[in-house]
Amino acid sequence: MNQDALILFLRYPERGAVKTRLADTLGAELTYELYQRFLADLSVMVREVQTAKVIVYEGQQEAVFPDFPGIGPIRQRGSDMGDRMFCALSDVFALGFERCVLIGSDSPDLPARLVNDAFDKLTSADVVIGPSRDGGYYLIGCNQASLHRTMFSGIPWSTADVLPETLQRIAQTGLVSARLEQWSDIDEIKDLRQFYERNRKRTTRSQTMKFLNETGMSHER
Repeated sequence: MNQDALILFLRYPERGAVKTRLADTLGAELTYELYQRFLADLSVMVREVQTAKVIVYEGQQEAVFPDFPGIGPIRQRGSDMGDRMFCALSDVFALGFERCVLIGSDSPDLPARLVNDAFDKLTSADVVIGPSRDGGYYLIGCNQASLHRTMFSGIPWSTADVLPETLQRIAQTGLVSARLEQWSDIDEIKDLRQFYERNRKRTTRSQTMKFLNETGMSHER
C-alpha cells in the first residue's frame, strides 16, 4: 500500500454555501461557478502528485465530485474547522497511511511541486506547513505518530494569528516542523485580483483564469 495520502479537504459545491466572503461581493451564483473552476484546476494539479488521494468533504450525503474520478470521498466530521481537519487526518490515517498532507481548494494555482515537497519534508520532520500570505496556511501534513489535536484546537481561524499559533502548538508538543514556500489563497475579492495579476501572463491553461477573463470578475470592487 502507498504510504502517503493527499487529503483534498473540500466543500461540496452548492450555491450560497461556498466561498461566502467572496459571495458578499460577487453574489452566490458567480461564486458558485468560480468555485467549480477552482476544483477543476485543483484536479489537474493533483494528477502530478504521485500518491494516493482521498476527498474529505463537507456537504450532502453521497456527494459526487466529477472532476476527481476514481478518488473516493468521505464526509467531514467535527464541530469546527480545526476539529474537522484533525478528524480528516485521523480518518485517513486509520485507512493505513503513514504520511498525510491536507490541502483545501482556496489556491487554484498551487503548484504540485509544493505538495511533493511537503511529502519529501515529512521524511525528516514531524509536521510540515505551507504558510499563506494572510497569516494562515494553505497546507498541513504530518506523520501518523505526529498527529495531535492540540495543533487544531482553539486556533483563531480566519485571522493573521493562525500560523504563529499553530507553530507554537507544534513546538510545545515537542515536534519538529518544516515550512514550505509561502503561497496565496483566495478568500476575498482582493485575493482574486492578486491571483489574476499573478497568473495573467502565464501560458498554462487555467479554468479559473478563463472564467475570470470571460466574466471580468477580477476587476470587481
